[in-house]
Amino acid sequence: MFLGTEQQRQAGLRHIAHLKEIYFSETRNKVGDIYDHASDKWKTTLCFHAGLKRRHIYLTYSELTSDEQLKIIQALLSLRHFSSSLRGEFTDGRLD
Repeated sequence: MFLGTEQQRQAGLRHIAHLKEIYFSETRNKVGDIYDHASDKWKTTLCFHAGLKRRHIYLTYSELTSDEQLKIIQALLSLRHFSSSLRGEFTDGRLD
């Protein structure tokens, strides 16, 4: 039973549809594209950060379980956040 207004319900459904499109769409999955087109070296880093095993490097994104996919998503977001905190730190090729 939903206790909100019809407007709130519609907004919630739009958000759910957006999340499904981003993370669970079979036709357009950004995370799957990133993972499937990454080099083995990048996949090794990503799987290590996600806490997965070496065997996961050789699987496609669709071959991963939903829990493993979630770990990949969380690892990508974590690495994205970390890299954004380093903006400007490597502009001249040195670490000061």
